[in-house]
Order: sequence, then structure tokens, then C-alpha cells
Amino acid sequence: MIGPTQDNARAAGAVVLAMAAVTASDALVKGLLNEIAPSQFIFVRALVILVILGTALIFNNQRIPVPSFKQPWLLVRGGCELMSTGLWLFGLQFIALPTAAALAWTSPIMVTLLGIILLRETNSLWRWMSVLIGFAGVLCITRPWGTEWSVLLILPLATAAASALREISTRFIEPSAHPLQIAFITVLVVATGAGIVSIFEWQSFGWKMTAGILVSALLVSAAFPLMIMAVRLGEITFIAPFFFSAIPFAVILGYLFWGDTLDGPATLGVVAIITAGWLTARKAGRPTSPG
Repeated sequence: MIGPTQDNARAAGAVVLAMAAVTASDALVKGLLNEIAPSQFIFVRALVILVILGTALIFNNQRIPVPSFKQPWLLVRGGCELMSTGLWLFGLQFIALPTAAALAWTSPIMVTLLGIILLRETNSLWRWMSVLIGFAGVLCITRPWGTEWSVLLILPLATAAASALREISTRFIEPSAHPLQIAFITVLVVATGAGIVSIFEWQSFGWKMTAGILVSALLVSAAFPLMIMAVRLGEITFIAPFFFSAIPFAVILGYLFWGDTLDGPATLGVVAIITAGWLTARKAGRPTSPG
């Protein structure tokens, strides 16, 4: 029988794999958005992902779901994903990437807080420490402290909030719903919203963009079920720090694609993020006083 500790370990592994796929997709998208409007990219990629997920559903003998207000949390999750993606891309037009990334990566902290408030999950001092150490690592890498305050900085914070609500809403979806079905509805909502906006920004694109969209869609299609499985399998307050694993992946891909190298503070940040994940896993299953 699989116990809570084993469930948390499997959930953490799923998160790390999902972050690797998402980060690889982001690295690819970074070189593509100069040629196409973000809303159009999101829309076309979402259509490809729907085909991939639909095929996967058929091969898994699962029905292709239809949106229904009888299952409102599926729609809520899709709406949160649409808001998160839209706010993130819109904010990047006005805010420096290091600043936006640091603020957006407050999402795991928000997930922990919402897990305690909404899901009544038991938290511990070690979990608080791991989340804070992970966030400190993000700050060491992104170093946003030289930026002056602007009301526009609310945008990446709103991105983080929408991402946290997306993960929390997953817990309220009926257990009978297959992860692929949840992912399908989520992407369908995203495609609908992005499609409406892209009508006003549509432009033609060539085979290189088409290939990029296909690869990005495959990576995101792999990440969606993994994240859903992780949130449903493990405790949210346990898996939250593992979302920070996207940062080391970003550092590696940055070096491979653009020759970016780690300086001292960035190296310290990666170590802090890895330490945060280790602390959480090390203390899993041990009764500790609430933090």
C-alpha cells in the first residue's frame, strides 16, 4: 500500500518533470514571439494541444469531455490558467524579465498559504523554511532589487495568484475526472479566450513557426497531466517548493541556447532551491508542530 510519504515523493517527481517540460517550452517560445502576437501563439498552440490530448484520451479509453456548468471547478481551473498566461505575457511587455520572474515565482508561497486556508492542510516550520529558502534562491538568480516600484509590478503578482488558484482549484474537481480530461477542458478554455483576442492580432507565419508551435505543444501536453497528478496525489504544502526546480532548468537551457553562465549569486540561488526541495522531502511524514 502506498502511504502519504510515497505519494508526496511521487508528486514531487511529477512536478520536477513538468517543470523541465515547461521550461524547455519557454526557452523555445522566447525565440518565437518576435514573429507572432502572444495571443495568436497561445491560441494556435492550444489548438495543437487539444488534438494531442484528444488523441491521448482516445488511446486511454477516456471520453473527450464537454464543458459543463455541472462541473464548475473544471471551468474555474481553465479560467485561472487563461488569466495566468495572459497576465504573464502582458506584463513582460512592460517589466524587466528578472523582476517579473521573481514576482511570478511567489506562486508556490501563495499555494502554501491557500493550502492552509482553503484545504486545511497541516503545515510545519520545515515546510515554511523550505518555501522561503526556495524563494530566496529565486531572488539570488533574478536579483530584482534594483528596479523602481511601479503599479505594473502587480501584473506578475497577479500571475502568481492565478497560478496558485489554478492548483488549488484542482483539488475541488471530482476524483473521477481523468487528468487528461482536466487538462483538455483547461486548454479548451485557454484556446477560447486567446482565440477571441487573436482575431484582432492575426498574422501569417511560416514552417519554422509551425514546427516551434508543435514542439512547444508536445512539451506542454506532457506537463499538464503531470502537474494535475502531482496536485491530486501529494499535499500542496509539500510539493510547492519543487515548482522552484524550473529555475535550475532555465539556467541550464540558458547556457545551452544563449551561452549564459552562472555567476556567484546565481550559483548560490540554485543551491538554495535544491536545498529547499531536499528539506521538504527530508521532513516528509514526520509529525512536527505547525509553523
